[in-house]
Order: sequence, then C-alpha cells, then structure tokens
Amino acid sequence: MSSKRSKNPALPVLDDAFRLASVKEAEESTRDLAARLATTELRRVSHPGRVTWEPADQAEPVPVPPTVVDGDGDLWLRDRGTGTWTMPEFNPKEFPARCGEVLSWNQLASEFGPLTGLADDRRIGSGRRR
Repeated sequence: MSSKRSKNPALPVLDDAFRLASVKEAEESTRDLAARLATTELRRVSHPGRVTWEPADQAEPVPVPPTVVDGDGDLWLRDRGTGTWTMPEFNPKEFPARCGEVLSWNQLASEFGPLTGLADDRRIGSGRRR
C-alpha cells in the first residue's frame, strides 16, 4: 500500500496513527493492529458523517458502499456483479502485488482496513460511529 494523502487530504491514514504515543508504546507484535484501530477512531472523530469500518468488521455492510478508502488513503471500487473489490490505481511499481488482486470484503477489511466510505452518507452500511 502507499500513502497518498493528496487523494483524501483530510482523512487520517495509518502514517498518522503510527506517530501517536499510544501506538509507539504498543508492543511491536501488536503495533500494526494498534495503528489500524487508532486510525479507525481518528476517522470516526474527524469525519462523523462518513462510515468507517475497523479491520475486524468482517460482515459486509448493507447496503454496500460502491467505494471505500483503505488505511493508507487508497481507493477501492466494488464490482456490483461479483461483489469483489479492486484498486483502480494499482501500479505494481508502487503497490504490493496483493493490491492488484480481486478481494472479498473480508479480505479487504482485514488486510487493508480500516475502510471508510467515500460518500458523506450515514445511510451507507452498518459501520459503527462513535
């Protein structure tokens, strides 16, 4: 994944969370998860009108958003016919090969979450807002 803040400049990304003292103080084995959960909370606080799903949110939301932004701020699109997700701007020189694969919601959420709906619409999905 790649941090491309220019796409969503106001949306917190994983790099922001890794700078937090609470994440820095987490054990190395849990630091990535701590950063993902912190990013989830940062997004929910800074963008309360957007739905953000944490990495553990494995149930596909209903209704399913057509687009989401991953933890690094990269865009993913849903194929309505198959229900799978792809990264439209995938470039093998910039992103890990996994980003070029077709993923299920479960794979996308657990591997690249948190996921945030692109639209500012509280009716989309069932992600928790705190």
